[in-house]
Amino acid sequence: MLERNLHMLGGTGESSYAANSTLQKRYAAGAMFLVKEAMESLVHVMIPTSETLLVFADLGCSTGANAFVTHSSIMGTISKTCKKLDRPMPEIQLLLNDLPGNDFNTLLGPALSSYKERISESMREIGVSFYTAAVSGSFYTKLFPKRSVHFIYSCASLHWLSQVPFGLSNATDGTVINRRSLWISNKSPPIVSRLYLEQFQRDFSLFLKHRCEELHSEGRMTLIIPGRVGANALTEESAPWISWYEDGLQDLVSEGIVKAADVNSFNVPFYYPSMAEVKSIIHTEGSFEIINDHAYEILYSNCLDVIPADTDKIWEKIINISRAVLEPLLVSHFGDSIIQPLFSSTLPKMYAKESFKEKYKLASQANLAISLKKK
Repeated sequence: MLERNLHMLGGTGESSYAANSTLQKRYAAGAMFLVKEAMESLVHVMIPTSETLLVFADLGCSTGANAFVTHSSIMGTISKTCKKLDRPMPEIQLLLNDLPGNDFNTLLGPALSSYKERISESMREIGVSFYTAAVSGSFYTKLFPKRSVHFIYSCASLHWLSQVPFGLSNATDGTVINRRSLWISNKSPPIVSRLYLEQFQRDFSLFLKHRCEELHSEGRMTLIIPGRVGANALTEESAPWISWYEDGLQDLVSEGIVKAADVNSFNVPFYYPSMAEVKSIIHTEGSFEIINDHAYEILYSNCLDVIPADTDKIWEKIINISRAVLEPLLVSHFGDSIIQPLFSSTLPKMYAKESFKEKYKLASQANLAISLKKK
């Protein structure tokens, strides 16, 4: 069920992920030096004096132009490194993966054709031949043949869990565990945080196991995971944007638009880990060696390409970024009728308040980037 409903908002409209993914673009830019280091190492090891083929996989690619921006930068690094070492340019096979509900038509179809053609032209100028294919499926399962991929990349995807943690919504006696919270808040009992962490541990361990099987013996992997820098996995500290939706949904309950029971049973299936948690799972699973890591933060207010003069418009765009991520899950749980009042009335009233703008003007998202080599 979750695999069908967990996807970013498709198309190219005003609220779509394709039009609201600048924050994720900033995530990628903040760790691009790790990707380039991995590419330089891969060229040294994998490209001999004769032509060869390199296979790259982007896991959780979603839709929009970000995947092509990232991989055009990667290919540029390969070109420079090959020239420096006097090696022939390889052909590149790019495998774009996401869940079945992802809008692959927008990603690979005519909507982005002009953008992709400009990238293709720049690739031709530096002598890179690349071929793109879509691979539908969960990255918590096997996706590719054994030892068939040379480089795996994932950005802003691995915080999503394979499911809402088992036992979170209802205890054995049928009572709701996480009342009035969509995630891990200061209102949540301690067991909620533990259930989320345990689900992340299971999922990430499975991810590492499958990727080890799919990577070439000299394969590399770079992961950028939205996470946290503090020890506390609370909404208020590591995911303040979730609290906007908690408050907004409670307003809809008070207006009689949404049932309180439906809000109490809605939990978002992601987890923002700490770097210590990520490293602990990597060490325990044992398939990969950590080459380098980097933690950094991106201000929500710095995630726009163009900054409107009207501060309300700034927050409208920031809310749209979260809407592109969360709307499909909201619709699957509450139905279509929630969208118009939530995004056209309730949330705008919230971010129009000066107290909201002052409280969240320095709100940010932490990111954990880690470069791995198969043992």
